[in-house]
Amino acid sequence: MLRSAHRGFTLVELMVTVAVIGLLLVLGVPTMRGVIENSRVRAAGESWQYGLTLARNEAVRRNARVQFVTSDDGWVVSTMDGTALHTGSGKEGTAALEMTITPDDATLVTYDSFGRVVDPNPDDSPTITLIDIESANPPAIDSYRPLRIQMLAGGLSRLCDPTLAATDPRACL
Repeated sequence: MLRSAHRGFTLVELMVTVAVIGLLLVLGVPTMRGVIENSRVRAAGESWQYGLTLARNEAVRRNARVQFVTSDDGWVVSTMDGTALHTGSGKEGTAALEMTITPDDATLVTYDSFGRVVDPNPDDSPTITLIDIESANPPAIDSYRPLRIQMLAGGLSRLCDPTLAATDPRACL
């Protein structure tokens, strides 16, 4: 008489499978958190740089001064009479980012009709020169990267990584 084959898992097989899944989660979660934080910082940096580029391009296109104005809610590209052309949250769906603007009391950048930065601004306020973007709760991994937007000569803006060596092309100037 033939015995029927047993189907299913033994308790040892199940315990080994659970242990392997647990080990993969322990190793993968911190790395995944770093990837998510880097993505948030990158999205916010690209949003702010887009706003600066848009303001510069609109100034040239309109042959008039255009402003990039920051606030607690993000940024606004507007004409000198206050007409908003475009707005952005600058944080792209997360409140867990910190924006540090240099100089401390700067809130706007004004572009002239040639796309150059007007310094000081028409209201005699200082012009933004740097915007540092980082996570409010940075992950403790080596691959986490805060970003910086630099205002360059001629009105261009550059998104760079302040933690990299000067020889790396992604490093800040």
